[in-house]
Amino acid sequence: MPKEKKNNVRWLWLALIALAFILGTAVRFYDLTDAPLDFHPTRQLHSALIARGMYYQTLEDAPTWQKDMALKQWKTEGLIEPQIMERLTAWGYQLLGSEQLWVARVWAILFWTLGGIFLCLLANELFGLAGSVLAVVYFLLWPYAVMSSRAFQPESLMVAAIIIGWWAAVRWLKQPTWWNVVRAGLLCGLAIYVKSVAVFFIAPALAGLLLTNFKFKDLLKNKQVWLLFVLAVSPYIAYHIFGVYIIKLLGEQFSLRFFPNLWIDPVFYLQWIGEIKSVVGLEVFLTGVIGLLVFAPKRWKGLLIGLLAGYFIYGFTFSYHISTHDYYQMPLLAITALGLGAVFQTLVDNLPKGNRRFSLAVIALVLASFMMLKAWDARVTLKKTDYHNETRFWEKLGDQLGHASHVEGLLTDYGYRLAYWGWVDVSPWMDTADINLRELAGNEVDLNAAFQEAVKGKDYFVITQMDELARQPELKQALDANFSLIEDTDEVIIYDLHVVEK
Repeated sequence: MPKEKKNNVRWLWLALIALAFILGTAVRFYDLTDAPLDFHPTRQLHSALIARGMYYQTLEDAPTWQKDMALKQWKTEGLIEPQIMERLTAWGYQLLGSEQLWVARVWAILFWTLGGIFLCLLANELFGLAGSVLAVVYFLLWPYAVMSSRAFQPESLMVAAIIIGWWAAVRWLKQPTWWNVVRAGLLCGLAIYVKSVAVFFIAPALAGLLLTNFKFKDLLKNKQVWLLFVLAVSPYIAYHIFGVYIIKLLGEQFSLRFFPNLWIDPVFYLQWIGEIKSVVGLEVFLTGVIGLLVFAPKRWKGLLIGLLAGYFIYGFTFSYHISTHDYYQMPLLAITALGLGAVFQTLVDNLPKGNRRFSLAVIALVLASFMMLKAWDARVTLKKTDYHNETRFWEKLGDQLGHASHVEGLLTDYGYRLAYWGWVDVSPWMDTADINLRELAGNEVDLNAAFQEAVKGKDYFVITQMDELARQPELKQALDANFSLIEDTDEVIIYDLHVVEK
C-alpha cells in the first residue's frame, strides 16, 4: 500500500479511537450527581461510608454526633483491600469543602478511561492499530462497561492497573532493559496491591509470556525475571503482613469465598455462563476466545492464553461469587476486548485489495454508528432512573428513628441506605441468601440464638424488605410475640425493641 494511503488509513483508525473516547467519557459523565444506587449499591455505599469517615476525621467544625457516627461507621466497615478509592474520594471532598458522592464516580471514570488508553497501546503492540480500535470501542462503550465503570468500587482502578501491568510486561519483553523490568514489576505489583484477586490475571499472563519467549532453564538464570517477580509480589505481601499481623484487620477477608463443592453442581456452570452472558455477551466472549487462541500472533499467544487460564482459575477459586456477583466478571471485559482486537486486525489485514477503500469506509461507518447507538442507549438507561426521592426516604426514616438509635433490620442493601443517608447505626439481619451461603459453607445457623443476640442492646427492628420477611415467617413470629409493632406501612415496618409485647 502506498505511504499516503497508509497514512489515510492510520488517521481513520485514530479518528475512530478518538470518537470512542469522546463518547465513552461523555456518556459516563451524564447524570453524574445522582445517588450511586444504579449498580450494586451495597458495595458502593460500603465505600461511601469509609470515605465519609475519612473526610469527617479532618473536619473541626462538624457536629460532634455526626463526626462520631462517621468515624464509627468507617471503622465498622473493616478492611478488605487498600482503601485507595475511598482515600482519593475523601481528598476530593476536602478540595470541594463538602461531601459530594459524585467525586467517587469521577475517579472511577478516570481510571477506566486510563485503562482504555493503555488497552489501546497494548492492542497496538500485540496486533496493530486496527486491532486497538475494536478493543477500545468494546471496552469503552459496551453497556455493562459503561454502568460498572461509574461505580464507587475498586474494580475500575484494578482493571486499569491490570491492563497497565500487561502493557508494561510486553514493553519489557520487547526491550528488556533494567528500567523496563523495574517498571513492569512495579506496575504489576500495583495491580495486585489494589486488589489481591488481580494476581489471577497478572501471574498466569506473565507465566505464559515468559514460557513462550524463554527456555525454562534460561528463566531460572535470568536476573531480570527474578526482579520482576520480587517487585510484583512485594507490595501485596507487605500489605498482607501489615493487615494480618500488625493491625490485625485482614483475617476475615477470605471467609465465605471458597466453595469447591460447587464444582460438581451443573447449576453452578449454568449460572456462571449466565453471568458471562449478562456482562460481556456470550457470543462476543466466544468470538474473543477465538481471537485469543486462533488469530493472535505466535509471540503473544502464551500471554493471551495465560489471561484466559487466569480467568478460569479465578472463577473456580471464587466459585460462588463468579456465578452470583456480576462485577466479578469485570476483568473479562479487558480480556474479551483483546480477543476482539485480534479478530478485527486479522479481518482488516485480509480485506480484498480490489475494493479495500470501500470496505474500510463501510467498516468505519458501522463502527461509528455502533458507538453512537451504544452511547445513546446508555444515556437513555441513565435518564430513566432518578434516586432523589429514594435518598429523601432514608433521611426522613433516620430522623424518625433518631440518630442515636441502634437498629437491627431486614433492610434494603443490608441497611447501607439507612446508615448512609439516615445517619443511623445499623446491623443487618440475615436474608435467606445469607443463610443459604452459610449453610453452603458448612456452618450451622441457629436462627433463634442469632435473633436473641441480634436484638440485644438494640432500639428498633426495622423492615423494608417485605418479600424477604415473607420468606422468614419465624422471624415475624418472634417479633410479633416479643415486641411492640409501632409502624406498619407499605414502605416500612418498625418494632420497638424496648417494649415487650404482652
